[in-house]
Amino acid sequence: MKTLLENIETLSTARGTSGDEGAVRELIYGDVRNFPDCEIKTDNAGNLIVKKLGKKEPKSKLMFSAHMDEIGFIITNIDEGGFLRFAAVGSIDTRVAIGKRVLVGDSGIPGLIGSKAIHLVEKDEFDKLADLDDLYIDIGADSKAEAEKLVRLGDRAVFDSDFAAFGDGLIMGRALDDRAGCALLMELLKGEAEYGFTVCFTTREEIGGNGACAAAFGADPDIAVVVEATTAGDVANVPGDKFVCEQGLGPVVSFMDKGTVYDMDLYRKITDLAAEKNIPVQTKHGICGSNDASAIHKTRAGIRPAAVSLPARYIHSPAASVRLSDLENTLALLKILSRELCEL
Repeated sequence: MKTLLENIETLSTARGTSGDEGAVRELIYGDVRNFPDCEIKTDNAGNLIVKKLGKKEPKSKLMFSAHMDEIGFIITNIDEGGFLRFAAVGSIDTRVAIGKRVLVGDSGIPGLIGSKAIHLVEKDEFDKLADLDDLYIDIGADSKAEAEKLVRLGDRAVFDSDFAAFGDGLIMGRALDDRAGCALLMELLKGEAEYGFTVCFTTREEIGGNGACAAAFGADPDIAVVVEATTAGDVANVPGDKFVCEQGLGPVVSFMDKGTVYDMDLYRKITDLAAEKNIPVQTKHGICGSNDASAIHKTRAGIRPAAVSLPARYIHSPAASVRLSDLENTLALLKILSRELCEL
């Protein structure tokens, strides 16, 4: 049975943009099917739904979710020179894309995101950020016909990034938003459970939470805890009042973001439980971003939402970073929530 860190590495290096999460789903299924007391199915939206059987029936039906998909690119055209034109899948800053290596299609064809050479840039262009429409992927093809032998329209591409440990207790890798969350929920499913609960590994979060809406409808919980990665602002050139959250201070418990006003009683319950169990937590100091909760809490007759997130630097880029102590504290908190929230 893989460790938490081994699962994060395996999932980080899998390719799975929104709507194309099959490879990630198979990796998760391959492990979870060996865990005790788990009933597993895949719904029509591609979500992997795991019902964990417990010793007792819960007073409140509890659902945890983490999304399998990542940001990336979709091939929209192949020009006569064999260059691939693309659109973003999810929110991507052009500045993190130019000159980066990518893997294209199911076979992972290596490519490079190209732009106009620096000596061809006009003076009035220097202060302007290039549009994604001005970029292209070079796979080394000499013509459209040659490229079409390797790539089809609609193929996906992801950044080509390695997973590594670095610094003092840090890891970096592609798609830690939200493969780290997926790995945490896999850990939650390993042991025996006092109360039964449902874990949903969801699709299409990066394009609006479409998968989570379907998953929540099927699970029909009373309470949903979204396990995510959120932007840690403790980096160079960011003033302290703009940090939003910081690495090393534990999981982030949100009371509001741009998609959801979270259930305040749940917010207080989670922070009180963390204090009682000496688990460090922090609040997200800023109303920014969103996650699957924005879709989940509106499902059926309404679901009480909460969010527990890993503070991660550089999300939506070729690689993000997460601190190991934050992973450990997030897992400890989730284990407590899997018992305590079922009793509400």
